[in-house]
This record gives sequence, structure tokens and C-alpha cells, in this order.
Amino acid sequence: MSETKGLVLLVGDNDVRLQTVKADFHRAGRACVAAQNIQDIAAACTDPLNQPVVLFSENISVANPEQADLLHILCEKYLIVIAVCEEDKPFIADYFRLGAADVMVAGASQIDIVSVLLRVANLADARQHAQTYSSELERTNHELQESLRLLKQDQLAGLEVQKSLMPESPLKFGDYEISHSITPSLYLSGDFVGYNFVLDRYLLFYFADVSGHGASSAFVTVLLRFMIGRVIRRHQLEQDYAALAQAPDGLVEHINSELLATGLGKHLTIVAGSLDTQTNSLRYVVGAQQPQPILITGGKAQYLAGSGKPVGIFEEANWRIEELSLPEDFAFVLLSDGVFDLIPEKDLALKEQKLLSYLEKGSDRIDNLKEKIFVDYVEAPQDDISVLLLSRGMVK
Repeated sequence: MSETKGLVLLVGDNDVRLQTVKADFHRAGRACVAAQNIQDIAAACTDPLNQPVVLFSENISVANPEQADLLHILCEKYLIVIAVCEEDKPFIADYFRLGAADVMVAGASQIDIVSVLLRVANLADARQHAQTYSSELERTNHELQESLRLLKQDQLAGLEVQKSLMPESPLKFGDYEISHSITPSLYLSGDFVGYNFVLDRYLLFYFADVSGHGASSAFVTVLLRFMIGRVIRRHQLEQDYAALAQAPDGLVEHINSELLATGLGKHLTIVAGSLDTQTNSLRYVVGAQQPQPILITGGKAQYLAGSGKPVGIFEEANWRIEELSLPEDFAFVLLSDGVFDLIPEKDLALKEQKLLSYLEKGSDRIDNLKEKIFVDYVEAPQDDISVLLLSRGMVK
């Protein structure tokens, strides 16, 4: 416990009572200084946190609302002790209610004065701790705000990096068109897409959803972009038509081993595919991606076959290639699992069926498709919502 310091400040214009109280404190070993009125307190009190200030009850009436409010303000700032006269003793409880540190009477014994000083010291100690805590809290809050500001800057910079790595949308090649949209739940997204036409024949694409959210997941999307980019560039430089004809054979296994080697503890779901624009043959692989790939043709939408483990968890995992010949007019749709949050049904099977009914008509453009699943109406999605649309002959 701290001790109150400095002179005891006596505030009042009753010389007789003031001198009596001054003598009381002198007997207890404390010197005093006087101020004539309340307006002089600010100049006379050199240490509001430790210096006792004695007000005489006849100078401030708690029965007067304005004076009661003034006393409350003074009690919040100073260590106010009220020296009550006989006629003001009924108001002792009101003085404490308004925040007085203590109440005393003129002519108090030395023991009583020491007790008053002890109680004032206790209040001074409590206020000192409160002020220290408040200062620390303010400093911590300032540091937190600064950290948040820097984090936001970092995330905005990361967002620009992600955006720069995204492919052109829409991208057309002959009768085919591919486009995408990503609506992140945070600044940075764990969803990522990539696609490009290779050697004037093959459309290579992938659609991935990295576990978690934020910067760590976004970092994996960048890593994924470069891992796949290296593979594609090698095939382009070597003009390896044989390998491209078998794509995406071995691609997911390669990503799996690379991701495990990073030791980041991240995994992802993925759909990777290759479209031969000369034979209209689509080859693709599914790695635990939900919902399943969707094919829309003739006004009907259906889920395509495909299953496999998530990527980045199992060392010896393998993924099966699915293959189909595409009709003249079709839309091939990939969606991230964040889309399920937009469908009101509670049961997953019902959500999947409702999703097909939404997409059967009017899914010829990416904007139309997003409107069908209400993406643009969500202000703060709980999860990233990503869409990829590959189509031919759907726009008449």
C-alpha cells in the first residue's frame, strides 16, 4: 500500500473550523496548506493522486443538485475528505455515494485522523493501480491497432499478389470459353484457380481449396501456382504432346509430395483437368472436392463421377483419372464448398439437389451463374466462394 504524500490541502473560508482541522492533522504528523475556495484546488493541489483534499460541508451542499454534481466531479479527480459540521451529519451517506474518500469531524482524535489518512491512502493506492492499468491498456490497444494496421497492409499486398497470379477471365479459345470468380471471406483467399491453353490444343485447368483461412492458406495457393506452372512450362518448352494427352495424370501426386515436403501442415481439395480441343475429350481428377464437378447440357444438370483423397495428407495416395467426351453444347461447372452456405436446406443431400436445380437454366455466363447461386447478395460470406465455368455453345 502507498502512503499519501505532500501537504494536506484544506479548502474553506471558515477560519475557526479550518484551524481546528489543521491542528488535528498536525497532531497526526501531517502539515497542511489552505485554499479559500473550490476554484483554487487545481492550482493548490500538486499531486491529485496522492494529496488529500479536505472540503468543509458548509461550502458544498449535497442538497443542491449543481453542487452535488460538482462534488462528484471533484471526487473523481481528487482524494476528497469531507469535514462535516453537526447539521450536515445526516448527509454522510450522500458524500460517500458521490465518491468521497472519507468523512471526518472537526476535533477528531489522533487515532481517527490516522484512520482517515489510512483509508485515503487505500483509495490512492487503488486509483494508482487503476491509472497504471488504464495506461497499460491504452498502450496495448495502441500497439494492437498498429499491428492490425500493418496486418491489413500486408493482407492487401497479399491480395494484389493473388490477383496478379489469377488467369485472365474470361479466356476464349475457338468455341470454348473459360472464366472464374472468387469471393473471399477475408482479404486473402484459400481458394485458387488456374487455367491456360497450351500448344494451341490443350486447355489445362485446376480448381483448389486450401484448408483454413488467411495468410497461411493464401501462401499455399501461391506455392500451388508455381508448382503447377513449372510443370506446364516444361511441357510447353519440350512440346510434349504425349504427356499433355495424358494430363492431368501424375499432377495431383506431384502436388501431394511437394506439399508434404513443405511441412506446413496444410492440405487442399482439388479438381485438375485437361481438355483436348481437337477431340473434345475432357480428362479430370477429383481430390475430395465438394460439390462434385457439374455438367450442364440440354437443360439438365448432373454431377460427374470422381473421388479421391485430399492432397497433402497421405504420402502414398493415388488419384484416378476420369474421362468423358463433351457434347456440342455444354457447361462444365466447378464450385467450392462455400456455396453450400448459400443454400437454405440443412441436409447436405438436399443442398446438392437444390444446387442442380439452380444451375439447370441460364448458366451460360459466369455472372448469370453467380446470380443463380446468390453469390453477389452475400456481404460477409462465412467461407470463400469460388466458381469456375468452362462452356461451349451455350450462348445462342
